[in-house]
Amino acid sequence: MLTHFKSILITSENIEESHEQFHKLFGHDTSDICNDSDLKIYSHSLKNGSIELCENKNQKDIFYYSQLEKHNQDNGVQALSIISDDIFGDHKKFKQMNLNISDIEEIDFNFRNRKNVKSRLFSLKKTNSSDLNLLIFDKDTSLSNKGNYEDDTISKFNQIIIYTPDVEYLRNLFTEKLGIRLALDKIFNFGEKDIRMMFFRIGGVTLEVIENPDSKSLSYGGVGWHSENISKCHKRLIDSNFELSEIRKGRKPGTVVATIRNAPLKMPTIIIGLDD
Repeated sequence: MLTHFKSILITSENIEESHEQFHKLFGHDTSDICNDSDLKIYSHSLKNGSIELCENKNQKDIFYYSQLEKHNQDNGVQALSIISDDIFGDHKKFKQMNLNISDIEEIDFNFRNRKNVKSRLFSLKKTNSSDLNLLIFDKDTSLSNKGNYEDDTISKFNQIIIYTPDVEYLRNLFTEKLGIRLALDKIFNFGEKDIRMMFFRIGGVTLEVIENPDSKSLSYGGVGWHSENISKCHKRLIDSNFELSEIRKGRKPGTVVATIRNAPLKMPTIIIGLDD
């Protein structure tokens, strides 16, 4: 079964600049670099997942994932990856469900600062505009020792926001086929119109799916990051030349949030913490 969130995959035209921006954003250096052929990938590890920052070579087959088509032409989030505790069993099960999946392939992560890691993966291929790029791995290739996180740093993923014109399609895919837990399915109204939102949970990360009937295809709406002390994190980010909103009450009771207006790659970004 699918047990843990692994990573979001992000492309950048200037990987070194983006790497430094994410380093400043997170406030710690739990990163490593690996190569596949002539492609460079930075992996920034958090407590419950990582970002894999990949060079954009403007080629059809991006990163080291030969089966993956580019989702976002402007760079930014391209795909999600998840850990399976039985990759052969899940591959067989998904094939029996007639999901459009690739063959299992082996990959060798050639890390610079630690021992190379061999892994297996397969991809869930996009078949329509409501699909998302999804990769299934048999092990977590991020840092096994993910370091210590000070109060003013970003320590975890909170949520990844996905907009879709067809929420029922993703609900069926996540719950009925992939076995990802649906924590909440609710209609919200934030002052303009009713919006259906679904919250799926895997490995401590929320996949926040928002209905957008005006769009023609699925898109990623940004990332929410967690800090243990949002006041200290807010100050550190301002001191690091990030532009932030004031800290405000979050939608979830007991939480506070702030928006980062100039996040790396212009990704819509918020930081979230507990209200003191």
